[in-house]
Amino acid sequence: MKTIATFPTPEDAHLFRAFLESQGIEAVLLDEYFVQLFWQYSNAVGGVRVTVDEQDAAAATEAYHSYMAALRDGPYPVQPIRAWPAVALVSLLIGVPLMLFGRHTRSK
Repeated sequence: MKTIATFPTPEDAHLFRAFLESQGIEAVLLDEYFVQLFWQYSNAVGGVRVTVDEQDAAAATEAYHSYMAALRDGPYPVQPIRAWPAVALVSLLIGVPLMLFGRHTRSK
């Protein structure tokens, strides 16, 4: 087994694993449950690892690069909202969580 990619959250790792399986490459996630239980140690253990068999490593690495390029340059690239400190402060002041904004997309 060879590690192809690591992700900070299990959700991101599952999306990439599903992408690999759509390409015909079987993948396994390691440290998924540890990161779910002890999320604060995600960086210390290296995140959730996506591993494949040795014979699929080259194809999986190429699939990883195309997956990340599609996320970065796709039709609706995801950009984080930069006003989160103001949203957090307003949430504390009024007592209502306003962190539902999440992310927005940049239109072309």
